[in-house]
Amino acid sequence: MAPSSASTISGAFTDSSNGPTSVAPSPLLMAQLARLRRHHTAVATLTGLALAAVVGIELLALALFLDWWLELPWLARLVSLGAQVGILGFILVRYVARPIWQQPSDDELALLVERHRPEFRSRLISAVQFARPGAIPPGASTTLAAAVVAEAERLATPLDFRHAISTQRLRQLGVLAILIPLLALGALWSGREVAVPLLQRALLSTVPVPRKTRVIVPEGNRTIGRGDAVRLEAFAEGVLPTGGRVEVRQPGRRPQVFPLERNRENPRHFGRTIENVQDSFRYQIFLHDGVSPVFEVRALPRPTVASLECAQEFPAYTGLKAMRRNLGDLNLLAGSVLKLRVTATKDLQAAALRLVGPNRELPLQVSDANRREVTGQFTVPTNGLTGFSVRMLDTEDMESRDAAVYRVEVLPDKPPVVRLTHPERKEELVTRYATLLLGLTAQDDFGLARLQLHYKISTVDGGAEKIIELDLEDQRPRQISRRFPWNLGEFRPLLAEGSVIEFWLEAHDINDTTGPGVGRSERQLARVVSQAEKTADLLNRASDALSGIGDVALDQERLNRSLGAIIREKAGM
Repeated sequence: MAPSSASTISGAFTDSSNGPTSVAPSPLLMAQLARLRRHHTAVATLTGLALAAVVGIELLALALFLDWWLELPWLARLVSLGAQVGILGFILVRYVARPIWQQPSDDELALLVERHRPEFRSRLISAVQFARPGAIPPGASTTLAAAVVAEAERLATPLDFRHAISTQRLRQLGVLAILIPLLALGALWSGREVAVPLLQRALLSTVPVPRKTRVIVPEGNRTIGRGDAVRLEAFAEGVLPTGGRVEVRQPGRRPQVFPLERNRENPRHFGRTIENVQDSFRYQIFLHDGVSPVFEVRALPRPTVASLECAQEFPAYTGLKAMRRNLGDLNLLAGSVLKLRVTATKDLQAAALRLVGPNRELPLQVSDANRREVTGQFTVPTNGLTGFSVRMLDTEDMESRDAAVYRVEVLPDKPPVVRLTHPERKEELVTRYATLLLGLTAQDDFGLARLQLHYKISTVDGGAEKIIELDLEDQRPRQISRRFPWNLGEFRPLLAEGSVIEFWLEAHDINDTTGPGVGRSERQLARVVSQAEKTADLLNRASDALSGIGDVALDQERLNRSLGAIIREKAGM
């Protein structure tokens, strides 16, 4: 194609007297420049995509390697992923999107061609500019401009402007963009047992770093009491090593390394006990090529009892007022209520009272106003209680340990003491019409509620036990002494001779909390005899009494004689 200058120039001119003039744009040049623009955009876009592919895969490979080497925590992997996305985004915007929406102008393309083809000698850029309205000033000749356009067309006809764009970088990056993904896919497939988990971790999964030996720590982060011992344990999966180590790091101190002890019964199990831990520390366990995450052991002071106040409320039936008790003198009456006010050394979320003996726990109330103050109470049982201790759980989930046991001695409410003072003999002879005079005394620490005469008669109702209530006149005396005439003649039918009456007294106290307590006298007998037998018994008793009086008089006389002899001997008579 070699059009003449007359055929290329449109021939439409603007009269110099009417304003600026211009020449018509060359279709050939415009078509060449448009093709060059598309080629420039395509090369720039493909180069940017190839660059993004190469850089993206390299960044991902670097992140996978660092994670495998250093076992990055989740936050570090998040930062790494964000950096990769940011770099890829910059490359895509700068080298892919920008060439599309900011394509070069005709002037820039013309200058690019002229740098590649120096023979144009500014004719191409001039031809482009002369075709713009107002490019030729008023009074200037258009003939020269038309000649420049014609010459530019002549030079451009055999050329392909696209050769002005170098594709060397595109070819280099394109080769890399093909080879690197292929190599990456091959490595991913051949080492999928390692690469797939690393890729998952790069995408913020929580799967562990693949190792020949995988370290499993059943209890990672721990919270212990200050001064306690802590057992650091781990299990190995995969290749089992013969030993391992744990690295302990404390703020402001050099790391310490301790060898791990292998369990002979379970070769997968490794552990190490660290005694008397005073400060918090971080630790990491190493088994073969396996590395555990970094865990923390927090050493916190355990909550203890700073002060304990006790107040005893006696059972209502005692009539005693409440009183404060010292911890060293907890002799408590059964049925009493012991109220406690405990002050702890730390803020608490829960507390309980453990009763030693019954082996049960009672909740204590933590004050909302002061989380270090707890209150509670318990009722003293009749038996089994030997002491109590306070268990506490602070707001950091630290539990008290080896709590002091406060000794308690339970004092039971003693039953009443009741005694028959008359008749004096254990067995008394009575007639069918006799009135048996019973003398009695009874006493209790806090008061008597009931007094009963219990008896059994061998010839009545098969010897069944019967009761006679003794009237206390609606009183609750602490001590009573009285005589009770028991009229045997009121039995109907009358008691048969030979009947044996077994009788005793029972006294009930006013203990309505753990009682009532019941006291019993010794059992005595009364035998029903005839009038003659009773008379003979009385005569024998009188004779015995008189004989006793004579013996006393004789002894007195002997004593007087002995005393006189001693006096005369002393006086020398």
